[in-house]
Amino acid sequence: MNNYERDPLLINSDGEKRSKLVKAAWSSGKTTKSRFSARTKNLLIAVMNVFSNVLMNVSLPVYAGTMEVIGSDIFVLLFITCCCIAVVFTLLTLFVKYSKIDSTATLRPTSSYKILFMMGLFTAMNGILVVYASPPNRTPPYLQGILQSSVIPFTVLLRLLILRKGISIVRGICTGIVLVGIFITIEPQIWGLDEDAGETGTKPESTGARILWPFCFLMGFLPVGLMNVFCEKELQKEEGQSFSFITWGQYFQTAIMFCFFWVDFVPGFGSSSSGKDFFHRLQRGLHCSFSTESSCNNLGGKAWLFYTGYTFGNLFQFLLIQYAEGAVYAVVVQALVSPIAALFWNLFQYNPQTDVFQYKPTMDTTTAFTFGGLLLIFPGVILYNYFSGKEASEKVLNQELEVHA
Repeated sequence: MNNYERDPLLINSDGEKRSKLVKAAWSSGKTTKSRFSARTKNLLIAVMNVFSNVLMNVSLPVYAGTMEVIGSDIFVLLFITCCCIAVVFTLLTLFVKYSKIDSTATLRPTSSYKILFMMGLFTAMNGILVVYASPPNRTPPYLQGILQSSVIPFTVLLRLLILRKGISIVRGICTGIVLVGIFITIEPQIWGLDEDAGETGTKPESTGARILWPFCFLMGFLPVGLMNVFCEKELQKEEGQSFSFITWGQYFQTAIMFCFFWVDFVPGFGSSSSGKDFFHRLQRGLHCSFSTESSCNNLGGKAWLFYTGYTFGNLFQFLLIQYAEGAVYAVVVQALVSPIAALFWNLFQYNPQTDVFQYKPTMDTTTAFTFGGLLLIFPGVILYNYFSGKEASEKVLNQELEVHA
């Protein structure tokens, strides 16, 4: 029996055959037996990713501001976060496995220790460089918006160099639209259209500081680009397992962060002036993270709000890399986070000194530009997802044609 007798898709002309295969591939997304297409699942994961990262983004300044008010500092925040998130991911993995949500979930490492060490190192370096350089007197807010977007070209370039994977012209255009949208959202800060929004109250100490701190902030996103690329490489393998990969990455990140305690002693960079001062800050941060004392300003609740956003933000980010087109789509989706968080802070204000959180909407030029930028970023992300799914379907089609050739 020849191929035309075996497969009804092949009984027609080549044009009809291709048309039917296109329809079958396009309607199914990634040939999975599911009630949802791959594109729909990617979009749902992307929405949850954005929501979780916005929660992390808006809760971080509240958490960090309170940590400093109670007498602790940034490094203590980073170290306690690493320890708590490692425990959270361990418990989450066990829950997912034994509740049968995903019976393949495991605490056994599914990647080499070398890769896991590198993931921990990249994440730790990102946290140290970005968080220490983020105070407005070190890196002006208008520059932070521009420099944060560097993660997109970093990821595209590193993906091409390391994985030998590029992106199509049409997806490149979608990425460019997203970058233009990001630029629009930060234009008021660049040109000083809202003078009050640009005031930081302090100025960098020297010309060198005005160069080095923004450069430090920028370099903090290079490890993120590397992390995204290695995530795609490992998680898109047949044996790739998101929960194991994230959990072991957190173990290594915690160990590496502990080894970087000395950065808090670097003059002009860290906050501790001596060993005694460091241990006092550490003790204060640990105590208030698990205390309900009024002097702690509800630090524990704010911390766990941040941990929730951090946990699910990272989980959905890794799932997006594993099941969607890859690292580039993941960072394009991330472009939505900062403008949405900026809109949140246009509606609410928080004073860490008085520990008062209040609804105080501000509608100004910055708000208008943020909305304008989102009007470009949203379609850019949706179109990227659309064309990514279309290209994946065409790839499946070509494979089917080769099989039946």
